[in-house]
Amino acid sequence: MMKKTQVNNKRKLSIRNILKKNPLKEQKKKTTENRKQKKSVMLFSIRNKIFICFIVPIIFMVIVGASAYNKASDGMTDKFKETSVQTIKMTREYLDMTNSFIKSEGMKYGSSDNVSDYSSGKYVFADVTKHAELSRNIQSEITAAQLTNSFIQDIHIITPKGINMLSSHITGKDGIYDDYMTEMLREDKRYASWIGSHNALDNLLNQSNEDYILAYQLQHYSGNAMVVVDVKAEPIRSLLNEIDLGDGSIVGMVTAEGKEIICEKIKEGESSKLSDENAVFFGQEFYDSVYEQEDIMEGALQVDYLGEEYMFIYSKSTDTGICVCALVPMYTVIGQAEGIRTVTIQMVVVACIVAGIVGVVIASGIQKNMNRISRKLGDVANGNLTGEVKVKGKDEFRNLAASATDMIKNTSKLVGKVNQTASLLEESSIEVSSVSDVINDYSAHIMEAIDEIGVGMEKQAEDAEECVVRMDALSQEMQEVSRTTEKVGSLVENTEEMISQGMEIVQLLKKRAAETTSITSTVGNSIERLQEESETINGFVATITSISSQTNLLSLNASIEAARAGAAGRGFAVVAGEISKLADESAQAADNIKKKVELISEHTLTSVNNAAQAEKMVALQAEAVTQVIKVFDEMSESMKTLLDGLKAIITSTQKADVERTNTLSAVENISAIIEEAAAGSEVVHGVAEELVRNVEKLNHTSDVLNVNMQTLKTEIDSFTTE
Repeated sequence: MMKKTQVNNKRKLSIRNILKKNPLKEQKKKTTENRKQKKSVMLFSIRNKIFICFIVPIIFMVIVGASAYNKASDGMTDKFKETSVQTIKMTREYLDMTNSFIKSEGMKYGSSDNVSDYSSGKYVFADVTKHAELSRNIQSEITAAQLTNSFIQDIHIITPKGINMLSSHITGKDGIYDDYMTEMLREDKRYASWIGSHNALDNLLNQSNEDYILAYQLQHYSGNAMVVVDVKAEPIRSLLNEIDLGDGSIVGMVTAEGKEIICEKIKEGESSKLSDENAVFFGQEFYDSVYEQEDIMEGALQVDYLGEEYMFIYSKSTDTGICVCALVPMYTVIGQAEGIRTVTIQMVVVACIVAGIVGVVIASGIQKNMNRISRKLGDVANGNLTGEVKVKGKDEFRNLAASATDMIKNTSKLVGKVNQTASLLEESSIEVSSVSDVINDYSAHIMEAIDEIGVGMEKQAEDAEECVVRMDALSQEMQEVSRTTEKVGSLVENTEEMISQGMEIVQLLKKRAAETTSITSTVGNSIERLQEESETINGFVATITSISSQTNLLSLNASIEAARAGAAGRGFAVVAGEISKLADESAQAADNIKKKVELISEHTLTSVNNAAQAEKMVALQAEAVTQVIKVFDEMSESMKTLLDGLKAIITSTQKADVERTNTLSAVENISAIIEEAAAGSEVVHGVAEELVRNVEKLNHTSDVLNVNMQTLKTEIDSFTTE
C-alpha cells in the first residue's frame, strides 16, 4: 500500500509540471526560429541557384572565347611573322643577286684594256682613228649592257679632263675624273662601292639623283677612270608591288644613304596615310635601332607608327647596305582573331540575355509555387490540418502539391486515431498498475518453492559425477588405440594422394614436351621462311642499286646541260649536284642493307640447326617421362594393397569404440539430466527475481505512460482536423 501511495504522488507531480508549461512562450520561440530560417532560405533560394547555374556556363564561355582569341592571335602573329620575314628575305636576296650582276658588269669595264687605252689618251694625238674606234666599241658595249639588264639605268665611264666621257645616258661631255674622285673620297681615304648619289656627275649630265635609286662605282685598275653603274628604281618598285602583305601594308627598300622606294597597299575606299615629304622608314627610331645591329640581319617586331600598332619586318644586305622592310597593321595580322573575339562577344551577350529571360521565368514560376507550398505547410506546422495545397503549372510541383495534400489528409486522420488511442491507453495504464501488484505477490511464493528443489538436485548431481569419472578412464584407453590406427591410415592415404599428384604432374610434363616439339618445328619453319624473305630483300637492293646508277647518270647529264647554260643554269647545277649526292647515298644505303641481309641469313642458318637439335632433345625427354609414369603406376598398386589392410583394422577398432561410446553416453546423460534439473531450478529462481524487478519497472512505466498520455492529449488538442 505504501508503494502505491508513492507512485500516485509521483504521478500527480508530473501532471503539475506539464500544466506549469507556458504555450505562448514556446509559440514565440518557434516564430523567431521560423524568421531566421526564412532569411537563410532567401539567401540560398532556388532563384539564386538557377541564376548561378546559368551564369557559370556563360563565364566559362567568356574564358574559352578569351583563350581562343589569345591563342589564335599569338598563332597568327607568329605564323605571319615567319612567312613575312621569309618573303622579305627572299626579296632582299633577289635584289642582292641582281646587284651582283650589276657589280659584275661594272668590274668588266673596270678591268678592260680598251677602257684603259681610251681613258689614258694615248691615241688622242697619235692615232685619232684608233681613239674613235675605241670610243665606239666601248659605247656599244655599255649601251648593249644597259639594254640587256632591266635593272641598269645607265653606265658611265668617267675620264680625266680633256677626254670625252662615255655614257649610255649622253655623249660628248668632257671628263670630270678629278672632281668626281674628290667628291667620293671618304674620311677613311677610301671609296665606297655602293652609293646613293653622285652630284658632280648628275650636274654634268643634267639629271636628278631621283632618276636612280643606287649606283655602283669602281675605279679602273689603271687609275685613270671611274666606272659608275646606276641602278634603275622602277624594276625594284615593280618587284615590291608584287609583295602582298595585306591591306594597309607598306613595303619599301631603303639605301644606306636614306633613299627609299615605297609601295603601299591601300584598302579600297581609303586614302594613303603617307607623306611625300617625310621618309617612311629612314630616320625612324625602330628602323635605326635594327639597322645599327650588325649581328641581326632580318627579323620582325611590333612598333608604333603614325599612332597605330604595326609589325615591322626587315632584312638587311651586307654587300650593298640596302634594307628591304615592311610595315603591316596589326589589325591585318590578327584580323581573323579579331573576328573570333567579335563573335565571342556577340554570343556571350546573346547568351546573357537569353539566360536572364529564361532564368527569370523559371525562377519566378518555381518561387511562386514554393511560396504557396511553404505557406500551406506553415499552417500545417501550426496545427491547421484542413484544406489542400494548390499550385499553378503542370510540372513536378503539381505532383508535390498532390503529395502534400495527401500527407495533410493522412496526418489529420492519424491525429484523430491517436486521440482515440490515447484515451484507451490511459484506461489500460490504470489496469496495468493493479495487475502488477498481484504478480508481485505470486513471484515471492514461487521463489521459496524453488529454493527447496535446488537442495535435493545438488545431492543427485554428486553421485552421477562419480560414475562419469570411472567410465571416462575406460573411454580414454579405447580412444588411444583408435587414434594410432587412424594415424597409420592417414599416412597411407597421403602417400597414395602424393603418388596420384606425381602422376598428374608427369602427364602434364609429357603434354608440355609434345607442345615444345610442335613449337620447335614451327620455329624452324618460320626461320626458313625468313631466309626466303631475305632473298627477296636482296632483289630489292639490286633494284635500288640500279636506280642509283641511273640517277647518277641523270645527274651527270644535268650537270653537263647546266654548264652549257652558263649563269642561267647555276641553280639547276646545284640541284643536279644534290641529286648526285642523293644517288650516292642511296647506293651506299643499298650496300648496307645487302650486308645486313647477308648477316641475317647467316644467323638464320644457325637458328635452323639449333632448332633441329632442340627437337631431338625434346624427343628424348618424352621417352624419359614415359618411363617415370610406369614406375608411379607400380607404386600406386602397392599402396592400394597396404591401405585395404589398414582399413580392416580401423573398422574393428571403430566397432569397439562405438560400444564404449554408447555406455559413456548413457552415464553422461544421467549426469546431464541431474545438472539440468539443478540448473533449471536456479534459472527459475532467477526468472522469479527478474519477474519481481520487471513488475517494479512495469509500475514505473505505468506512471510514465500516464504522464505521457496527458502530454500527448495536450499536443493533439492543438491540431485542427475539421
